[in-house]
Amino acid sequence: MVIYVLKFHGFKDVKTACCGNHTQQGISDCKKGGYVCPNRDEYLFWDAYHPSQAAVKLAARELVFGEDPKFVTPINFSTLKRA
Repeated sequence: MVIYVLKFHGFKDVKTACCGNHTQQGISDCKKGGYVCPNRDEYLFWDAYHPSQAAVKLAARELVFGEDPKFVTPINFSTLKRA
């Protein structure tokens, strides 16, 4: 279910790291001169430890404006600001 939702949001690869050694779940960190994928916004993971910028933006939008109770309970940040 989660992978389907992430792919719906434009992520074509939710298992491989965009930077590093480009293996599943990125075994190493991203180092100068290392491989970097050309289509960064399609990856959920940047390296072995960090989500990609596209993933962070998606998470931030969900926290501020989201309505899904699985992620923002009891209310999202924008509703909290107005309270």
